Order: sequence, then structure tokens, then C-alpha cells
Amino acid sequence: MNHAAKQRGLRRRRPNYDDSSSSWLVTYSDAITLLLAFFVMILSVSDLNQGKVEALQQGLAEVNASQQPTTPFTDIKRGLDDFVKENGLEDQVSVTLDQRGVQIEFANVALYDSGSADLKDNALPLLQELSRVIRDVSGDSHMVEVEGHTDGVPITTEQFPSNWELSSARATHVVKYLLASGIAKERLKASGFADSRPKPVIDGESLEQQRKDNRRVVVAVRRY
Repeated sequence: MNHAAKQRGLRRRRPNYDDSSSSWLVTYSDAITLLLAFFVMILSVSDLNQGKVEALQQGLAEVNASQQPTTPFTDIKRGLDDFVKENGLEDQVSVTLDQRGVQIEFANVALYDSGSADLKDNALPLLQELSRVIRDVSGDSHMVEVEGHTDGVPITTEQFPSNWELSSARATHVVKYLLASGIAKERLKASGFADSRPKPVIDGESLEQQRKDNRRVVVAVRRY
């Protein structure tokens, strides 16, 4: 083969590139994917409030029985649950965790006589324990919201022309007690809802039981 033919053969031969020269693209692609996943996670977490975080911690703790959740909201629930059980108040007080924090619901009979907004004497130890737990466990970043609720039976008295005034007065009296117990006024809020936010009706529940369930005061400890 002459020299010209050899040159033509070389030009026709396909170059043999080393595949390792493009391996950096795989590493680069992995890094970009990880960064994207990281920023998506940061965005998701930024929308969570303290209640949601603590609810997640509690759920994880339930999966791993050896781990006990320790958060302000769960500590409040634990402390109040112990007091309620020790004093046999299970049918008058319930404490639940939700995505926003902890919620303490008092049946009306636990705090007030019918048609009254004056706290009963035997309600004071319960509110005293509530105040102590909130002071000792929660921080300045927690708001304490008190809601008054009534049933749909109209009330018309000189002191309470309607259920709006009655529910507001009941919530306000609880707030005043918490304030006197050392909880800062900036953290307290009172709201009266009358019968505008009834609880869901349970199948087979009598009308009288529905009314009883709706006569309640709710204290919610939330993060600002």
C-alpha cells in the first residue's frame, strides 16, 4: 500500500475516545439532583409551624416505642392528663395535640353553672394547675387562646342579652384568671363564638347531648 492509501485509511478510521473523559457528567448530574432535593426539602420545612413539627415528633416516637417525645406541647398534655386522671375529671376535661399545638377542652359544667360566667369554686384548682403547667412548660413564643362556646338555646337576661355576651364573658374570665396567675397579657386572647361553631354531630346522639357537648370552653396553646 502506497503512502497516499495509508493516509486515506487513517482519515476513515473512527477515533477511539476514552469513555472515562465524560464520566464527570454523571457526577455533575448527581450533584444537581441532590441540590434540587435539598432546596425542595428546605421549602417544605419552612411552611411547618411548631405544632406540626411536634406532631411529627410524636408520631415518630410512637413508631419507636423506646423514644419519648419531649416538646412543650407534649409536656403540657402529659402534665394535664396526669392531673385530670388523678382527680377523676376525664368526663369534664380533654387534652389533645393537633397540628398547631395543644388544645384543652373544658365541659361547661367543669367551670360554670348554667347561664353564668362566674367561675365555680371547684374549678379553681383545675385552672391553677393549667396556669402552672403553661407557665412552667411553654415559652414566651406561645400564645394562649381561650374560646367560649354555647349551645343554640337562646338566652336573654339583663347581664347576657344573647349567647354572644355569655360566651365572651366566660372566655374573658378564664383569661383574667390566667393573667392573675402570672401569664403575660401579651400572650393571652379571649374570643366568644356563641353557638356559631358547633361540634360535629355523632350518629345516634340525642339533642340534649349535642347541646351539652357544645357548652364548652377551649384553651389552646399555640406558637406565635
